[in-house]
Amino acid sequence: MIFSGVVLDHSSCLQDNVHILTTGVRILITKGAIISGIDPDSIGEELGIEPGDRVLSINGQPIRDILDYRFMVDDNQLEIELQKVNGEYWTLEIDKNFEENLGLQFEQVIFDRIKPCINKCMFCFVDQLPAGMRNSLYLKDDDFRLSFLFGNFISLTNLTSRDWDKILGMRLSPLYISVHATDPDVRERMFGSKKARSIIEDLHRLHRHNIQIHTQIVLCPKINDGHILDQTIADLSALWPTLKSIGIVPVGMTRYREHLPVIDPVGVEQAQELINKVNEWQASFRQTLGVGLVYLADEFYVRAGLNVPAPAYYDDYPQLENGIGLITCFLNELHLALEDMDNSIAACGPFYLVCGYSAIPMFNSVIRILSEKGIELRIIPVENRSFGGGVTVTGLLTGKDIEVALGNDFIGKTVFLSEVMLQDDRMTFLDDMTVSRLAEKSGARLQVVSPGAAALLEQIRLYTAGDYKGEVKND
Repeated sequence: MIFSGVVLDHSSCLQDNVHILTTGVRILITKGAIISGIDPDSIGEELGIEPGDRVLSINGQPIRDILDYRFMVDDNQLEIELQKVNGEYWTLEIDKNFEENLGLQFEQVIFDRIKPCINKCMFCFVDQLPAGMRNSLYLKDDDFRLSFLFGNFISLTNLTSRDWDKILGMRLSPLYISVHATDPDVRERMFGSKKARSIIEDLHRLHRHNIQIHTQIVLCPKINDGHILDQTIADLSALWPTLKSIGIVPVGMTRYREHLPVIDPVGVEQAQELINKVNEWQASFRQTLGVGLVYLADEFYVRAGLNVPAPAYYDDYPQLENGIGLITCFLNELHLALEDMDNSIAACGPFYLVCGYSAIPMFNSVIRILSEKGIELRIIPVENRSFGGGVTVTGLLTGKDIEVALGNDFIGKTVFLSEVMLQDDRMTFLDDMTVSRLAEKSGARLQVVSPGAAALLEQIRLYTAGDYKGEVKND
């Protein structure tokens, strides 16, 4: 391996760490990819690359995201332009085995900028947020790279020809796409953009290139239900087998909709009717395709006052992160976890668990199952005053609302908090209140637990065994 360090004129630095590098006759303008770590004994460590350095280009091409990096770095001959933490510019010439890793880790997966949403959706949840929430909540992203990497739903309305070339050239599959309606007039109305009209053409383009897709329909009564929904399901099912799933979720509304169109919420009767219709669709698709294909969010069953379906309804749970099958999956996981633990958990409790109102039916079942094992679990349902409206999910609870629900009634008691309420550091709520601050205010012994029944059961086991030492202490 050969590398050389080259210091360029620092007057080439632009504002906000944007740099112009001259390499032959090419001008490259980029912020670069910030390195956060280097694997021990890797090529990167041998070359003296350090955390904080920026990768600017590979073989003369800018890298805009982790996908570019992974694709380009597989070559056995690399020329890497690097900006050091101290401002120096290095050119690294590397000979290595094909697909050998450089051992570089990065702060982000998007190196240029996240592609923003250009739509004006009539049901946009970001437009319904109150002031004072976490800053990242107000970001409207619609980036196909995040769809491929993390399953974010995208609209396809902001794709450039270069974006399409990348999706098809790199075969970014699967993608998760918000469809809502295939009727062009209805979709334009819902998205507030004429670019939304080309959805059928766009989906068929992905279909022809064998790009797998998962689709979402946000159901808005009197807008995209009825015969419009029938058409949408027919159009999407025709794309099988590249189309892998159709998820239907109810429109979510807060009380902050002053400047948005009026939309009726999904009521009890409509939820019941939709459940019956989807059951008919599933029965037909299972005969012709071998899978259910269309799946309803748990919220429809909660609103209808009905039990959620058995695991077979959800096939391989293709849209679990979209709130489709969470209750069934949780209860199934709980039964399996209890079987694995046998009698390793002694009778204990009470433990307390914070949840939103929509989770009450599920946790009533959990309480019953655990009580048969001598484990006492009680739930603390929290009203979402911050968002209001029909927002009842646990993941959108704020620290302030939980503080109100706890009051002074749980001093010294063990209270579990699901990390779905917290940002990545697992210590901050949507309103930027910290877990430690909530513990101080409430006097409760708060414990953050990972999502899932097995994780909850493991925390209970650790407490009963006297092994747990990680709860949030009150100051």
